Amino acid sequence: MMIHRLITERFGGELRIGIGINTGVVIAGTIGGGGKLEFTLIGDTVNVAARVEQLTKTTGDAILLTQECVDALASPPPGLIDRGFHVLKGKSAAVQVFGLDQESDVRAGLPC
Repeated sequence: MMIHRLITERFGGELRIGIGINTGVVIAGTIGGGGKLEFTLIGDTVNVAARVEQLTKTTGDAILLTQECVDALASPPPGLIDRGFHVLKGKSAAVQVFGLDQESDVRAGLPC
């Protein structure tokens, strides 16, 4: 929140970010050749996270988590808001997503 305030004060604009978080199996590795190698992740888990990130533009949330991500947490973070089921491109079944209340101190639910 402080970064948002500073951007507004210094530049007169709004900082808008969107983060989509999903949990699952991925294929991780280095691809490329000819001196240009890049580390990348591929798989359905990554594709869903990218689609959920795009969904932040519709919901207005800075961060959206999938149900799979919430299920993997030891305990849900404070301020978790159910944003319902959404049909994502490339998925036959709707995916349930959750936003985080920006007024809540989400750090309280994190282990670090």
